[in-house]
Amino acid sequence: MDVATDGVKLLLVEDSPADVFLVREAMKVEGLPFRLQVADNGEDAIQVFNHVDEGTETPPDVLLVDLNVPRKDGMQVLGRMRSSPKCGSVPVIVISSSDSPADRQRAFALGASEYFRKPSSLDEFMKLGGVVRMLCRGARVRTA
Repeated sequence: MDVATDGVKLLLVEDSPADVFLVREAMKVEGLPFRLQVADNGEDAIQVFNHVDEGTETPPDVLLVDLNVPRKDGMQVLGRMRSSPKCGSVPVIVISSSDSPADRQRAFALGASEYFRKPSSLDEFMKLGGVVRMLCRGARVRTA
């Protein structure tokens, strides 16, 4: 997939406007061309996968999902995505304030590609852009 002109299509499942802003900034700091689709709850994210499977929407290049979102949590979103015929192989970054080994283990068991703990400093959060770029390279998504 060549997204050099349109940018990497990111689906972000996050209910905090401040964290949505930080994700946008991290992509800009990395210089990563991107298109950001935001679902502020798990049910809306699952609807995106349903639309993709129906052929009415294109799949994201990368899913970024917070574990603690309303209506369906991040683990449920990840599980549904992995069962999708058209989204099942999309790289996933779990973004969470949890540093629980059980949360990490469960996320990886469900197919997460990376687990990014929300840091307390802005500089550390900006490293998320590099993680997204690395996943795009591994998935052979052209970013520039």
